[in-house]
Amino acid sequence: MKRVLACLLFMLSAASVLAQGAAASPGLAEVRALGLLNGEALACKQMALVDRIRQRIIYEAPKTREVGETFENATTERFLALGKDGSTCTDTRAMAERIEQASEAMRAAFADVMGRKQ
Repeated sequence: MKRVLACLLFMLSAASVLAQGAAASPGLAEVRALGLLNGEALACKQMALVDRIRQRIIYEAPKTREVGETFENATTERFLALGKDGSTCTDTRAMAERIEQASEAMRAAFADVMGRKQ
């Protein structure tokens, strides 16, 4: 009986965690896209673009652990990948356009959460 109760409690807590993750998941792909762009901008020493991305994340995304971790993990992933594969840096203007597109997508994804109209 104790095992059954323990299993039920574990399953309920796991379901709760999964439900919370599913609720926070919209917009994470867009956050990841900005994180990848941030990693590239850092690796290419385009600090003005890094500042622009950072401002977008700070002011236009929910302040949750999941958003922060997604952004940081994507940034690290791209930064390290550029160091390993020896890719050339994207033109600053093209990178700025990609940042604007990713920012708009993130803004739309989080419009309800952040209390903005689309």
